[in-house]
Amino acid sequence: MRMQPLDTSMADAEDEIRQAITHHERSMAGLQIEMEALKQGIRGIQLQMREHEKEIWFLKGRITLARRLPQEILVSIFEFCTLGRWTRAPLVVSQVCSEWRRAAQAPSIWSQVYVNVDSLDPYRRTRLWLNKSQNVPIDITVDLHNYTTSTSRTMDLLLSHRSRWRSFTLFSFHLAPANDILHRCAGGYHNLQTLCVYIEEEFGTTDGIVGEDAALHSLRTTFNGSPSLKSYIITRNVLVGSDIPSSITNLSINLDGLSTISLSITILQDILTGLPLLEEFYISLSRAKSTSFLPSIDVERPTTLSALKVMTLIGQPDLFALLQNIHTPSLQQLHLLSSAEPIPVSHQWSGLTLLQWLNLGNTSLELLELRDVDVAQDIFIACFKSLTKLRTLKLHDSEISDTVFESLHGVQSCPDLTVVDLRWCSVVTGSALVRFVKSRLETGAMPMEVITVINCSFVEERDILNLAQYTICRLVIDSKDYCRNTGCCENGRYRNRLKLRGFGIAANEKQRRRMIL
Repeated sequence: MRMQPLDTSMADAEDEIRQAITHHERSMAGLQIEMEALKQGIRGIQLQMREHEKEIWFLKGRITLARRLPQEILVSIFEFCTLGRWTRAPLVVSQVCSEWRRAAQAPSIWSQVYVNVDSLDPYRRTRLWLNKSQNVPIDITVDLHNYTTSTSRTMDLLLSHRSRWRSFTLFSFHLAPANDILHRCAGGYHNLQTLCVYIEEEFGTTDGIVGEDAALHSLRTTFNGSPSLKSYIITRNVLVGSDIPSSITNLSINLDGLSTISLSITILQDILTGLPLLEEFYISLSRAKSTSFLPSIDVERPTTLSALKVMTLIGQPDLFALLQNIHTPSLQQLHLLSSAEPIPVSHQWSGLTLLQWLNLGNTSLELLELRDVDVAQDIFIACFKSLTKLRTLKLHDSEISDTVFESLHGVQSCPDLTVVDLRWCSVVTGSALVRFVKSRLETGAMPMEVITVINCSFVEERDILNLAQYTICRLVIDSKDYCRNTGCCENGRYRNRLKLRGFGIAANEKQRRRMIL
């Protein structure tokens, strides 16, 4: 109710003014009470809304895909997490919900036993994992960067479950603690399949020979009673002796180190001689830029590796001299990856080494990969004449000329060749590739199944269209490709530019199906 304005003639009447003030104060007090009541009502409504939101969140959680997945799928997902070295995965997923907690009780999820001797109470943690994994095969990883007194107790606990060991991985900064652990492991392991040893301590060499103080002691004796042991992975900066279990069929040697040392091809030859069942051999010096290899002292008597099927050599070109010292009559895949700067044309002795190896009778290759390895034109042609079973050829930054591809026309050289992968080849022309692919169809040789062309300077758009007329033409690497990690063959901009320019419009239906952009 609005008050009538005071009569100016009575403005000095104090009582009347005080009554007006009192009236307004009472009105404000009433409005304040009404406002507090409304606020209280709003708070009550907000509380109800939060309760509804909580119920909605709970109910939605019950119908999410993660809650509706069958337990066997959840178990597979959790197992994949543990294989990715997420060691705490079983504990973390157990705290999400009751369904995940039940799935996390599967023994296989606890099969990755990681022991870090620096962690708080590694014995108790190891015992929990061993109990949870029940009787399933287990993969053991022991990290010995700081050797402590509790390590012996933890190792005794692990060894009491030796019958379940499927793989054993040992990380150690120093060699001595690693030798101590390996000495403790002596005994039979009927299910052990893989042994991995990583030593960070670096050692020097004298004329390619490593001192006895750098040896892993009694490795063959320790795991002599392990009939299923087939894979051995060793990461060090030196090669030491041939004390490797003779049952090994898959050997990986990673020579990582900063020391400037020389190693001996003879020692590597001795190691391979002691492994008559070896089927896959991998050696990498990609990070050991200062490591070099001295030639063998007995080139006239090559070592025969009759069971070897796959061989990968990564490092300085002097490592490839190993080829002159081995005979591999059953080898199907050869990967030569150079970590050195490209060698000048006048010093292409890697190609000569490859040809000499082929002349020893090593002509069963089905896959040949050369990365940053230079081969002279005439040597390439001579090599291909010997490779009568070659099916796949991969060249990365290894030049090959039009003349070499002309030698592959018809059935005279590599009649079974069906896959060619060329990357960063700056000499070969697209027209030569088209003629090569076309000739395979016209002469009765095996037709090309797929040809990959990435970052090749003289392969033009019309060449890609012409290639797609006769075979599948790839311009992109797949998700598991070796170059995916290095990023050297990511040509996304080039492919997007082709698409934006309507590259596929000029192609017919057959060509569009055969082009993989």
